[in-house]
Amino acid sequence: MSDAEALYHAIHESVPEMSRWLPFAHENYSIRETRDYLKGRPDGWKKDTDYSFVIIDSRDGTIIGGCGLNGIDKENSRANLGYWVRTSRTSQGVATAATLLLAKWGFMVVKLCRIEILAAVGNKSSQRVAEKVGAQREGVLRNRLKIGDDLHDAIMYSLIPGDFIKTG
Repeated sequence: MSDAEALYHAIHESVPEMSRWLPFAHENYSIRETRDYLKGRPDGWKKDTDYSFVIIDSRDGTIIGGCGLNGIDKENSRANLGYWVRTSRTSQGVATAATLLLAKWGFMVVKLCRIEILAAVGNKSSQRVAEKVGAQREGVLRNRLKIGDDLHDAIMYSLIPGDFIKTG
């Protein structure tokens, strides 16, 4: 199975659960969208605008999710951190572990001074991940996320290097 096919299957399995919160996970999600997404990843790395990672099970090589730093604001040394985990692997600490590793990498390698995590008000799982890694809840941003045709309020969480040192 190719990397694109493996990623497609991880996302496709999870569309019923993820489509409420992630715009790319929609009912008609296709392998072509996966291939197009993967083709664009090297450009984000070259331009320092988007660092995307897949989360792989070290035991069997299965893709179990994804995470990344995006919306990178070099002038203010900040970025957004996002994550998702395939449905069959949720509630196992995968997103929490990936978020801790990615935040550490963002602070140490990318030299960020602030990492933001946005979670839709109704997305309790994403909120739990942010809270488990020690992110500070800063407030609710009205109509902050557009998913499909729907606007959602979102909770803004943040990590700064000092917060991160306390937790991880």
